[in-house]
Amino acid sequence: MPGEEMREMEMEAMAVEPERLMELADKADMAEEDSMPKIEGDFSLNRINKLVDSMNRVNKLFQAPMYPKFDAAPNPLPPEFIRNLQMIDSAVMSSGMDEYEYSLEDVKDDQDIIELAGKMDAMASDKSFKAFLNKPLGMGEFQKDSDVPMMATEATRGAITQPSADADAEVDLFMSRMA
Repeated sequence: MPGEEMREMEMEAMAVEPERLMELADKADMAEEDSMPKIEGDFSLNRINKLVDSMNRVNKLFQAPMYPKFDAAPNPLPPEFIRNLQMIDSAVMSSGMDEYEYSLEDVKDDQDIIELAGKMDAMASDKSFKAFLNKPLGMGEFQKDSDVPMMATEATRGAITQPSADADAEVDLFMSRMA
């Protein structure tokens, strides 16, 4: 029976030792870091920290934690910093606001950092971008309380429609017939 097979698989997964789980998690983290773009270049500490400030303005819109400033110019940029930039880039791509798109692979020097920081500052001030990030995808407060992401992705775009006035009239008609 399929239910019994599923139960056996669950029991096997639960029987895995914590050390083995940590080992698998470490391997997954290393694989993720290996697949991440390496951003290296001639970056000054002042410009990198300006980018951190700009990125943190956008992080506030996401209600994400603030990224700390650097004490020395990193080269290459650390994986957690790149991960934060990728999160923002994903939101930009989902929003369809092409003017804010950027390619991390193109960041090579201070001029590229200045341009990226400028885009981040513009994003943080853009009311349309803020509205996009704050727009619920369907379940409103339940979605927020359950920590379900509230931004559209390519897979969900177009799937959400607003109920029309006709739909309200149809509900009213059915309700009147039930009474």
